[in-house]
Amino acid sequence: MNFEKWIKIAELGNLLHSYIIHGADDSARQNFVIEFVSKVILRDDDRRDAALILKMLNENNYADFHFFNPGGAHDFLTSQIEEIQSVISRAPIENSYKFIVINHAYRMNTVAQNRLLKTLEEPLGKTMIFLLTDRLESLKQTIRSRCGNMYLGETILLEKNNEISELVDMLREGKFFYKTKEVLFKCLKNYEDVYGLIQDIENDLRLRLYAGEDPDRLMREISAVIDTQDALRGNISVGNAFGIMILKFGGFDD
Repeated sequence: MNFEKWIKIAELGNLLHSYIIHGADDSARQNFVIEFVSKVILRDDDRRDAALILKMLNENNYADFHFFNPGGAHDFLTSQIEEIQSVISRAPIENSYKFIVINHAYRMNTVAQNRLLKTLEEPLGKTMIFLLTDRLESLKQTIRSRCGNMYLGETILLEKNNEISELVDMLREGKFFYKTKEVLFKCLKNYEDVYGLIQDIENDLRLRLYAGEDPDRLMREISAVIDTQDALRGNISVGNAFGIMILKFGGFDD
């Protein structure tokens, strides 16, 4: 699992306002978000007792921690989205962020997702939103492109950051497919492996976004990665999926 990598981000403070957490079971996602939030709180005030913070979060007894499960028989209620928007409009009670967790986020219907999207498009102040889901494809692409992507599953390919960065550069230059063929035959055994590689590429792009690279270009490239993930879920061949990504990045194979 990639828990340690993401927890390190919380400790260092390189934070976004919204994240999608997927790639593990329901219990693991909930445990992870509680640990992540605790690290952010302790980073902002290291005098706090770590065990007490974890206890309060697990009991949903921390003033700025708001955990939402679907309130309807199948979907989130409109009133719940309104409550989320109300929470965001208020100042934090503690010294850190307000934390909003939307569990089973795929159960937001189109109306709820559109209302949440408007919230994500506006300045959130000291607020962090976490969307927990095992059905990433059920979330609108416009939501997914505005959130950090925390994939908690295994990433078995190209673990060194410089190798991923090299792949991204080659993809931009239209030379990616040469490297891809080599990786496909030596490393990619199934669609989970392919998805792990694509996830690593998305993570690299988001790190470049944090570092101040051209946001317009990076958001276009992140959208291309998300489109490729969707294409793979539609049972398209791996070669065609990567071909789509190459074209959307603007590169061509030599």
